[in-house]
Amino acid sequence: GQPGQPSFGGQPGPAGQPGPAQAAGGSDFAPFWFAVPVARPLYAEDGSSSTIAELAPGTWYLAVEQRGQALVAQTQDGRRGVLQDTTGIQRG
Repeated sequence: GQPGQPSFGGQPGPAGQPGPAQAAGGSDFAPFWFAVPVARPLYAEDGSSSTIAELAPGTWYLAVEQRGQALVAQTQDGRRGVLQDTTGIQRG
């Protein structure tokens, strides 16, 4: 089953982060909020080169899985894809 999806009602603010629940499965990865420094393409999870979305600076996205150097990110409308270039991202 899928872990409970976080609510996207409020943005993480400087006063305190709403820590996403620890991912089940015993991995060391815990979901976290992040923002990109420049617009970055989000690729389909099946490994194809098709772009499903573009991540824009100034918006928070949820990293839900780590795949090597890449992150699986979830957009605020619920789409998931692979961010291959994670250089310079800002963790929330």
